[in-house]
Amino acid sequence: MSVYEFPWEQLARRGEEIPEGLGLADQWAYLAVRSIYADYRAKRLTREQASAEKMKIRRAYEDALSAMRLQDKLIAHHVRLIRAAEQALSAVRKDPTPENALRLCDILDGLERPEV
Repeated sequence: MSVYEFPWEQLARRGEEIPEGLGLADQWAYLAVRSIYADYRAKRLTREQASAEKMKIRRAYEDALSAMRLQDKLIAHHVRLIRAAEQALSAVRKDPTPENALRLCDILDGLERPEV
């Protein structure tokens, strides 16, 4: 097969069950790679076909990890934005000065980066 190996690939090659603690992308990739090895052993795939399929899985796996990392960053930013807006809104309600109102507007408009 190809040179690239997943961290858990030896287990998949032997046909073992999914290891505990793998994330969803790893679980999907594990099942796909395990299936490729099984098909290769059963001579349903040539070495070249198995290698090509594994590379497709690797690309999809990397895309999924990248998407999950972006999603995590967006969620973290959204949480910071909500917390900062809540604090600014509370400040406006307690002391409705133009400065407090402008700070709230800046947070909501994305002009002030929430560091909460």
